[in-house]
Amino acid sequence: MVPIKLSGVEIAGVEITGVEIAGVELSGSQVQQILYVLVGFVIFILLVLVVNFVATPKKSRTDKKLAKVEPQYEEIFEVENELFESSPYKSDPDSVLENSALQTVSLTLIVGLREHLIKLENSAEMPENPSDQHKAMLAVANYLEAKNVAPIAFTQWNQSPIQGIAARVILNGKSRTALLGPSLAMARATAKFPEIISAQVESAHAAGESVFVLAIDGLAYGVFSVSHRLVLIGSGDRI
Repeated sequence: MVPIKLSGVEIAGVEITGVEIAGVELSGSQVQQILYVLVGFVIFILLVLVVNFVATPKKSRTDKKLAKVEPQYEEIFEVENELFESSPYKSDPDSVLENSALQTVSLTLIVGLREHLIKLENSAEMPENPSDQHKAMLAVANYLEAKNVAPIAFTQWNQSPIQGIAARVILNGKSRTALLGPSLAMARATAKFPEIISAQVESAHAAGESVFVLAIDGLAYGVFSVSHRLVLIGSGDRI
């Protein structure tokens, strides 16, 4: 062990006139200078630790801001046009249906689809995500409900990814088969479209929109065209 003698300097109320370490004598002033250096070094270390502690959260926040944020988009399905032909078969007065009744039948069919999708979502089996066709049809339902259209009772509801949706409804005291599906499938499932409906179908297809035709008892009564776009969340950018 290296022998240490203290004298001639006051530390904590004790006066020491000098320090002797391993035969080397240091005066009281030299001891004081060494102590000042040591205290200064300790203060410097503490300051460095404090600065690092304060600066670290700021650096983390800066890193998060600089990190690349992946853009997020929302799908928007919107009805661009609806059109009805209330009397597609002129020679049969029983085929005449008011536009309000045609809107009601359209909504009724899609309400059945909405209930079907909810059942699938709550099923214990693998849930089925709605297809773009389903989402477009649901947009039609939202559009009609915003116009205060209300559904009616229906039976024998069923749906097909190709043919669309179908059900039995009562109109003017008569049970009728109602269909709502993609225009290409409906062209094969119904009589020839009325000219006004054919023109609207062609126009909507040319615009890149989804087109659904409403048919009752094999006659085309209406058409809905639905657009689909992506909107960047948090901005007005659209695709």
